[in-house]
Formats: sequence, C-alpha cells, structure tokens
Amino acid sequence: MEELLNLPKKEFIKVNLKWIKEVNGGKLMDTLPLKCPLALWVAHNGAKCSRELVPNTAACPLCGAPMCPDCGNHHVETISRVTGYLSTVSGWNESKKQEFADRHRYDLEGNR
Repeated sequence: MEELLNLPKKEFIKVNLKWIKEVNGGKLMDTLPLKCPLALWVAHNGAKCSRELVPNTAACPLCGAPMCPDCGNHHVETISRVTGYLSTVSGWNESKKQEFADRHRYDLEGNR
C-alpha cells in the first residue's frame, strides 16, 4: 500500500481506475475511515492547496465527490447561488444535490 500511496497523483488515479474496473467490479477500494482512495492519497502525501477559494470544484475521478481541482482534497464546501442567495450545497436534500450535479458548467469564454 505504501508504494501505491507514494505514486504521483495522476499515476495513483490511473492505477486505481484500472483496479476498480478490472479487479473490484466497479467498487472503490476500502479505505476506511476515509471513503475515497484519493482522499487517502491526499492525507498521506500532505497535499496542501495554495488557495482558499477556487471558482469551481471538480468531481473526483474515483468516487465522484466534490474535490479541489488543484490538490485533490475532498474537504471542500461547494456554494451555489439560488434565487439571489448563497448557500452551501451540503445542506440540500438529495434531489437538489442531484439537480446541482446535472447542471452544465461553462468557463468564462462560454465553453462547456
């Protein structure tokens, strides 16, 4: 396990995706107490983010949870504007969270 955790982040993700697909029937590796292998990699490597705010979170390629696109940390809070008010997505019900996940996102140039 130590050898796997010492891989660079992109290589770690690639190895995990292959393992999930070919060995574990599409299920994540059991990494309790953390739910995602990438979160375990971030904790093991002490990945620090250089920013407090990022304009958009990314979806983790392994578990699909929101993560920082720079460092891969899963300890992020997504904020969305709904009818003029900012609110944290974590407080929404499952239907609203799914609606948020299904939204199309665009960059400043209008590309998807």
